[in-house]
Amino acid sequence: MLGSGGFGRVFRAVLPSDGTVVAVKCLAEKGEHFKKSFMAELVAVAHLRHRNLVKLRGWCVHDDQLFLVYDYMPNQSLDKVLFRRQENADSVLLHWERRKKIVYGLAAALNYLHEQLETQIIHRDVKTSNVMLDSHFNARLGDFGLARWLEHEVEYKPKTPYRSKNRQFRLAETTRIGGTIGYLPPESLQKRSVATAKSDVFSFGIVLLEIVSGRRAVDLTYPDDQIILLDWIRRLSDEGKLLQAGDNRLPDGSYKLADMERIIRLGLMCTLHEPQSRPSMKWILEAVSGNIYGKLPDLPSFQSHPLYISLSSPTDSSTSNMTTTHSSSTMSTKQAFYSSNFVTANGETIYVTAESETSNVSSSFNRCHQQNTFPMVETPRVITYDEIISATNNFSDSRRVAEVDFGTAYHGFLDCHHILVKRLGMRTCPALRLRFSNEFQNLGRLRHRNLVQLRGWCTEQGEMLVVYDYSANRLLSHILFHHDQRNRHSILRWQQRYNIIKSLASAIYYLHEEWDEQVIHRNITSSAVILDPDLNPRLGSFALAEFLTRNEHGHHIAVDKNKSVRGIFGYMSPEYMDSGEATTMADVYSFGVVLLEVVTGHMAVDFRQPEVLLVKRLHKFEAQKRPYEDIVDRRLNGQYDNSELVRLVKLGMACTRLNPELRPSMRQIVSILDGYDQWFTEINQKKERKEEWKQKNAPSLCIIRRIQALGIQ
Repeated sequence: MLGSGGFGRVFRAVLPSDGTVVAVKCLAEKGEHFKKSFMAELVAVAHLRHRNLVKLRGWCVHDDQLFLVYDYMPNQSLDKVLFRRQENADSVLLHWERRKKIVYGLAAALNYLHEQLETQIIHRDVKTSNVMLDSHFNARLGDFGLARWLEHEVEYKPKTPYRSKNRQFRLAETTRIGGTIGYLPPESLQKRSVATAKSDVFSFGIVLLEIVSGRRAVDLTYPDDQIILLDWIRRLSDEGKLLQAGDNRLPDGSYKLADMERIIRLGLMCTLHEPQSRPSMKWILEAVSGNIYGKLPDLPSFQSHPLYISLSSPTDSSTSNMTTTHSSSTMSTKQAFYSSNFVTANGETIYVTAESETSNVSSSFNRCHQQNTFPMVETPRVITYDEIISATNNFSDSRRVAEVDFGTAYHGFLDCHHILVKRLGMRTCPALRLRFSNEFQNLGRLRHRNLVQLRGWCTEQGEMLVVYDYSANRLLSHILFHHDQRNRHSILRWQQRYNIIKSLASAIYYLHEEWDEQVIHRNITSSAVILDPDLNPRLGSFALAEFLTRNEHGHHIAVDKNKSVRGIFGYMSPEYMDSGEATTMADVYSFGVVLLEVVTGHMAVDFRQPEVLLVKRLHKFEAQKRPYEDIVDRRLNGQYDNSELVRLVKLGMACTRLNPELRPSMRQIVSILDGYDQWFTEINQKKERKEEWKQKNAPSLCIIRRIQALGIQ
């Protein structure tokens, strides 16, 4: 047995089929409540894909027993590694750089759950025992038994560093209390409280403070005034002694004092009493990445704050009455939970998992205000040729939506859903069949709110058909370049354009850095971006994508070593056209081209122009130091944010530099689009020479001359 928690025990096991070591979670209880917990965890984890989440391998329901099978984490949970040295002097101390890596990984996982999925997921049980460590001590968040969903309603607004204002949320199944004392935010025990992203932020802050201090959130082995970690560190903050909260087991000189103080401050910001005062996980991720320059915002005085937890009888570990304090009253956890007053003598955390049906709290406290069932997300499947023929009316011209990269797209209706069927051409081409195989096998494993969602595929009758969820609107390229001039509303407004660019950057960043494997898309074009009814972009066209696995050292290794050049002219980077080697910087270049298309309203390649390539025209434009206002799409009639325009043009120029070493990474791009323009200082330190541009553009210029010689316009 590896361990136990609020809902069951976890065992180490070996799969007989291939000898793979796995972790099997067995639910210890039965009944409707625990069945819901099982369903919550299954639905949440089965369709999540992030390198800092525990990967679900499968599940089993047998004789009313419920099992979940996960990847085995050889270094077990963070709490065992972080705290066991206190009981075992021979155990290895978690050094500072490794702790920072764990903090970043956990922040990235929570940002993914909160910001990057179709529905926002609130974990509700973030704690050190739910943070698993793989063989390289990468953090992987697990245990989604209390997870809840919030549906996104997108409405673009510029973001402040703290509050995520570009989305509103509808609540679903969030009013039940659940979690662990020591990690629960104070508002969670208020009447009619709902779990929000800021609830997870509070719990993350507690974990962060545990990592820095090497101490448990609640530990009865310490003096009375130090039992509650958060209250103790708050007092140190008021006394100007923050660094005393650092783990004294860390050797002197193994960390920077400013580094440690910054992370402690961040932990206290995450655990502020008022939820609206806490930062978002996106802002936190920027902070732990070092993308926020200068000092963090000043902390308030905690003297006026109520204690997070007060112990009325701290010396009696078997019956200690633990209460959580909030602004208007104090509610004993004994009133709301069967087992919430359980504290072990060695300082184990207190599990609050089973709601009391006889609580003195209002009955609405335990009631779900909306849906009582969890949505089961359909997985991609093989779709028969007859189904597709019926759905598209035998590929009728009336159902044809657009000509897309490598094929034609049709609108259809299948299983009560609108679908988009992508029919790839050149059915007898073996190379194209391989690309098709890549698309449906790999796309089904990706999960991000700005990636197209694969519904299925078909290879019958010699066809190569991919089926996606249908977007009622059109391809980005069609809206940009084939708009209805009689309809002013068909022109994308500036805020919509900026949101499209930000969202597309988020999707590519996920492919490059946040999935288990690294994905090089190789076909980022405006016709590969589909806009949903709310004009949110979804990146598709994965037929050319290259998936790089990580070796034991964390480096990416190419599985397909074929270096043939494949892509759309005008979007391919010069070095890729020259060598055929796909890199993340090739995707950055393509993204930069799409960005410039969105800003200018001009196509990447336009043979009606004296200078065919948009990128080349704009680099000349920049060299002449002409005003950026001359670049922006004239159809906007001057209705745009000038600071955002300057930011986008500078970023587009940086992304399309000929030397890939001078281009920004997708991580830097995402930060810049969030308003952190300080990155331009680092990016612009090196300049390109004109002769270097001509030399590296030779393949592109040669192709252009050949096409023009044929008289193609």
